[in-house]
Amino acid sequence: MYLIIDKKTKAILHMSNSFPGENKKPEEIFPSYDPATMEFGRAPEQHIPVQFTIENGMVKDLVPAVAAAPETIAQARARVLRAFTDESLSKRAALIPDYQLGNAGLGIYDAARTQAIKDTVQAFRDEVNRLEKAAADAKSIQDLTAIKPAFPTAIVATKPKST
Repeated sequence: MYLIIDKKTKAILHMSNSFPGENKKPEEIFPSYDPATMEFGRAPEQHIPVQFTIENGMVKDLVPAVAAAPETIAQARARVLRAFTDESLSKRAALIPDYQLGNAGLGIYDAARTQAIKDTVQAFRDEVNRLEKAAADAKSIQDLTAIKPAFPTAIVATKPKST
């Protein structure tokens, strides 16, 4: 983002978006640019920091970035469990779309197909339950990252039930 400010008051006089690889001169951005009373700068992002200065033609943030606190084991556990759940739902939907779940629930499919869908969904649930237990047992973030899911990759074949 291009920025032109008043040298004395530091008030923003003009700003406009910039594009990667673009290097315009101040007069191209603001035709009435006066280098005696104005400063020209370019911010690396498409926003201007709340507190800034212009150094060597670049907008510099005056508020230092606050380092994020290290992730706790509880936060890591929640993050990993969310990722496992999202992955499970995504992979299940790739095998069995939601409309097929609805059709099975409505009894539209024959018994064998409905049972295969139920068994596949149960296999995904069983794997998520295994992952939740493994995450609960993890003692460190490294233990959490070592947990690898083994979701079904095909619809579970059901054995015909004998009557």
